[in-house]
Order: sequence, then structure tokens, then C-alpha cells
Amino acid sequence: MQRRKIGIWLLAGFAFGVFILQPLGLSLFLFDRSGDSGHWSSFFLEAFKTVWNVVDVDQILRNLLFGTMGSSLALMVFFRKKIFQLNRQRMDRQTVLELINKGESSRVEFKSSLRWDVRQGKVNKQLELIIAKTIAGFMNTEGGKLLMGVDDGGTILGLQQDFDTLKKPDSDGFEQYLMQLIAQKLGTHLCTLVNVAFFGFGQKQVCCIEILPAQMPVYVNLEGRSRFYIRTGNATRELDLPEALVYIGKEKAQCN
Repeated sequence: MQRRKIGIWLLAGFAFGVFILQPLGLSLFLFDRSGDSGHWSSFFLEAFKTVWNVVDVDQILRNLLFGTMGSSLALMVFFRKKIFQLNRQRMDRQTVLELINKGESSRVEFKSSLRWDVRQGKVNKQLELIIAKTIAGFMNTEGGKLLMGVDDGGTILGLQQDFDTLKKPDSDGFEQYLMQLIAQKLGTHLCTLVNVAFFGFGQKQVCCIEILPAQMPVYVNLEGRSRFYIRTGNATRELDLPEALVYIGKEKAQCN
């Protein structure tokens, strides 16, 4: 797969060098030599036509030269992008490790799984509700990070058992299921406040869910009733109606 991608980039770069760089350079040279008279586009079209003169040995050599230049540029862009992604992933992975080592807080929560109950050895829908409540709690306070695949003590468990319960048993399927849960229990519009990333630690994966604070109160839909949650310390707490009204009023006053 990697070789195929590199091959595509090489071919695209070669074509770019022959059909773009070469006529562009030649047309600029001719336009400058003409004293900037006329339209540059006409010079470009003339230069572009010469590219197709495959019976001229000199032109073939020029095509090879500019094609090689284009391929070289394409490789530079390709590997620079890959190196940047790897460095960014390493930095993010290190950040996740630091969060795990520091433990849970008002801005960080660990959850072993999304729906697989380790103790019962089966899917437990109640765990999904706990995740929804936790996300809502972060949204109703200052936001935070929810690390899934990590137990309360900071041990990395991975998400394979969760993956195995999904129709699409991988990280993509996990993210899709999570977003569906948020849409159903909190509201589709709130999915934009959630950013999901996966990080590998050996054979185990951890899902890092970054949650932004909401501008309006966020409620969890539980059996047709709306429940309000906030973060207090390293836990998520439900507020009853009077408490919720007081809390929301204070938040509005602070915003004003």
C-alpha cells in the first residue's frame, strides 16, 4: 500500500514537472524576453505545445529533466507530510501517557470501555449511559478529556473487547458508534464539541476524547427525561432541578 502511494505521488509529480513546471518556466522566460508585451497566457500555450513534440530528442530530454524535478518535489512533500504526522502522533501519544500518569481530575476521566462489561463478560448498555453522562458533565463545566481503554488506576486495557461487539470491529466503527450515542443522548449538534483520536500502546489502543465546553446547558436524554450533569472534582454528578437552575444561573452571570 505504501509503495502504491509513493508510485502515485511519483507519477503525479512527473506529470506536474512536464506539463506545468516546464511550460511555466519557458513561458515566463519568453514573456520577459519579449519585454512583457502581449499576454503571458499565449506564451504559456505555445510552451505547452512544445511539450508534446516527442520526435525532438532535446525536447524528450527536457521532459525527462522537468519530470524528474517534479517527482523529486512530490517525494519531498510526501515524506515531509509523513514525518510531520509521525512527530505529531508521538507528541500526542506522550501527552496521553502524561495524562494517564497524573491520574483522574476535574478535567480528565478514565473509562475501561464503552459498552463491554469486564466483570459480567458481556455488553452492558448501562456503561454507554455512563459515558454519555460523563461527556455531558464535561460540556456543562470547563470541558476535558475522556480516556477510554484505561481503568481507574491508570492501567491501559485497550479497546479490543469493545471493538469485537461492533458491526465494524475497529477504531472507525468505535468512533461512529460513539458519535451515534452522543447524537441520541445529548443531541446531534453537540457532536461538533467532541474530537476523537486513537493511540496505540503495544497491541492495545486508547481512545482520547477531547470535549469542549458548551455555550448552552447540555442535558442527557434518559428514558424520555432530561438529566443535567456537571463535573465536581474527578467525578460526574447529577444536579436536581433546583440545583441545575442555580448552577445555570451562576454560569450565565459569570458570562455576562
